Amino acid sequence: MNDIILSTQNGEPVASSRDVAKRFGKEHRNVMRDIENLMSEGVLKIEQTPLFFKSEYTHPQNHQKYPMYLMNRDGFSLLAMGFTGKEAVQWKLKYIAAFNAMEKQLAAQHKEQRAVQDANIQNAIDRVIEARKKLDENTAFLDECRKNREDSKAKYMQVKALCGEFKAIYGQHCDTVRTMENVVRGSQSFLTNAIDSLTIVAKGYPFYAALMDSLLDGLPTEKKEE
Repeated sequence: MNDIILSTQNGEPVASSRDVAKRFGKEHRNVMRDIENLMSEGVLKIEQTPLFFKSEYTHPQNHQKYPMYLMNRDGFSLLAMGFTGKEAVQWKLKYIAAFNAMEKQLAAQHKEQRAVQDANIQNAIDRVIEARKKLDENTAFLDECRKNREDSKAKYMQVKALCGEFKAIYGQHCDTVRTMENVVRGSQSFLTNAIDSLTIVAKGYPFYAALMDSLLDGLPTEKKEE
């Protein structure tokens, strides 16, 4: 099985027409002809999956490029169906074993990559949730500060005889409002960055749109001073 050379195309193992010709003791041009005959008969896909991929290789002696084909398991099975003889059977078995081994390896790699990606997505979701929570808290406090400022302004306007005391209180509330407006803007920026990170790792997944809707539902809009 170690002498079978497979590569990958579109995430699946493929064999080259050159290697198949070599293993089965055939001229490469004849194997190319057989593949093109299959393709001319309409055998291009099985359930929308390509069987053969046009490619090229560089000749080791003259360094010129020549055409060849790559084929997945189904493409190889169709091509090798017409190969006969005792040695042909042995090579078919070796190719089947090689396809099985690489498919198992690719499945394991995909599972590991998916686990890492799922972890990255979950971390990004957690950052969005935390950023959203902080923004909601800061926005609510800003609203309270604005209310307190308006209350103190009203009292100051009503009791001008004691304007010094109420003017100072009003000034403190104004300072607090300005501070909290900066805090809320920072929270909004933090949330935007967290959303951007989540978009990078999760966009394209089936649940992405629903996930973003749920995380951002009822997001407060920034209130501007009139």
